[in-house]
Amino acid sequence: MPQAQKLAILIVDAHALVREGLKLIIRREYGDVVFGEARTAKEAIARVKAHPWRLIILGGSLPDDDGLSVLGRIFACRPQATVLMLDMRADPLYGARAMQLGAEGYVSDSLGHPEVLMAVRNVLDGKKHFSESAPREGDHGKSPTVQHDLSDQERKVLLAVAAGRRTGEIAAELKLSHKTVSTYKRRGFNKLGVKSTVGLVRYVIDHKLS
Repeated sequence: MPQAQKLAILIVDAHALVREGLKLIIRREYGDVVFGEARTAKEAIARVKAHPWRLIILGGSLPDDDGLSVLGRIFACRPQATVLMLDMRADPLYGARAMQLGAEGYVSDSLGHPEVLMAVRNVLDGKKHFSESAPREGDHGKSPTVQHDLSDQERKVLLAVAAGRRTGEIAAELKLSHKTVSTYKRRGFNKLGVKSTVGLVRYVIDHKLS
């Protein structure tokens, strides 16, 4: 019988201690794992091009580039890559942008090893995992599929806002006036029961708004 293929994971982080810690907790869970490491964006892209990793764990800040920029470059050369973002900031806006770009998960390494390992496990199982790192607004026990009868334009505007786009950018993209974009945003916030962009991001993630 052919030998089972080993789990191959690339860890991209500027700090050697972080990389070693991740290897330790993942080995405890999965046993024999083939690890690759990269300290910079340049090293990361070279290793991504050289090998089809089962999972790429990507730090949010590298010496030569931002994590989101590297995330886009990874998908440019490996469209089917599975990427888990690991970041110190626990920033829901950053997490939402990572989700928009195609990451399977976003977790803060400040939450501790159990949360990080759960994220790794979920992503390897084909599930998305985004940290519960910000207060939830508008979450009143509703079903994750509820979208409160948003119009198509309201949904597009809210998703763009959650992705960090400015009103002018949204207006140009959707061919609307600034005033109309603001109106759709206000109506959408009211329908979802959120009061801020942070609350909107949490709603988008928790309720799989798409």
